[in-house]
Amino acid sequence: MSLTVRQQVAARPGSLYSNEPRELSFKAGALFSFPLHSTLYDEDAAQIRIPKNLKLTINTASVDRKEMADFLKIGIVHGVTLKISSEENGALLPIWTFDKERSAYHCQTGLGLIIEGPRIIRLAAVTDKGFKKGSHLNVNLFGFVSKGG
Repeated sequence: MSLTVRQQVAARPGSLYSNEPRELSFKAGALFSFPLHSTLYDEDAAQIRIPKNLKLTINTASVDRKEMADFLKIGIVHGVTLKISSEENGALLPIWTFDKERSAYHCQTGLGLIIEGPRIIRLAAVTDKGFKKGSHLNVNLFGFVSKGG
């Protein structure tokens, strides 16, 4: 029994990402780490399937300083927002934003997201403007998978 996370960014003109799906599995006791591709589109969100008797805890979200610096050189971009949705509420709601003008840190710890299965959630890293000059950006998620109750 494994938790699986899958993200597939749709093929679009000028897309920087391969549209090959990115999928990882995590068993109980595993550290959870996943680089979430940023995108302009909610439908590119990663889907996380949490089976019964497993629990996902996400403690930290971060952006790489160099990736973010290269990404922000575009000039029109303000940052990236991490969004989540659940089966009960399909709307992607923001839980953390890195904003070049307001954020002092490239990392947010203490997110405290604890999701117990069986459940499917979606996570997206949404930017406010398009991509240019080959710059891409990942939002890195860190936590752990444990046995649920």
